[in-house]
Amino acid sequence: MKRRLTLLTALLLSAFVAAGCGGGATPAPATRPPATAAPARPAQTATEAPAQAPAAAASACEEYFGFCVTAQATGAVTAAGAGGWASSSKTDCTALAAAGAARILELPNLLAAGEQQIAVALTRIGAYTGPGAYTLAAAAAGGAMPDMFPAVRIGGRAFQGGADTTATVTVNADGSGTLAASNLAEMDAMQGATPDPSARLDFAMQWTCQGGK
Repeated sequence: MKRRLTLLTALLLSAFVAAGCGGGATPAPATRPPATAAPARPAQTATEAPAQAPAAAASACEEYFGFCVTAQATGAVTAAGAGGWASSSKTDCTALAAAGAARILELPNLLAAGEQQIAVALTRIGAYTGPGAYTLAAAAAGGAMPDMFPAVRIGGRAFQGGADTTATVTVNADGSGTLAASNLAEMDAMQGATPDPSARLDFAMQWTCQGGK
């Protein structure tokens, strides 16, 4: 009996020793640190649209004018201006732009517009047949009337069509339109500066028609 108790005690001691040494035990899972929230992205700021170029002052074209004209020049001279042309009571915008047999269409002029006193004259479409775009040509075939490039005077300098000049005119059904000319050549301005044979001017003009007022 005593021997059995001794053996039982020895077995119990062996079991406790094995447990104390961690035999067969599964280690506890490591505790994860709390998740840290990712920093929020700053809100994107909308990019502001560039400011639009101001329209020509309303006072530059009163109602009694038939055409309100704006013009811009770059190249040998940089200038801009606006003004009115012709009488509104004598201007029929619809008839002016109407389609029909080929005819000459004179474009609006501009006198002493802007700080540099822009003047534009003599521009015409030699064979106008209705609203649309026209590429101007200094010569015409078959006896037709040739087109005429704009004659532009800015300050004491004058420019007109040259060998490398190109120009496009667009006329709308309401009588409004645009002109874009490139490489106008400097000419003798009489009382102005001596012309520079290498000087070139790019010129643009826009107009609206307000006839019948």
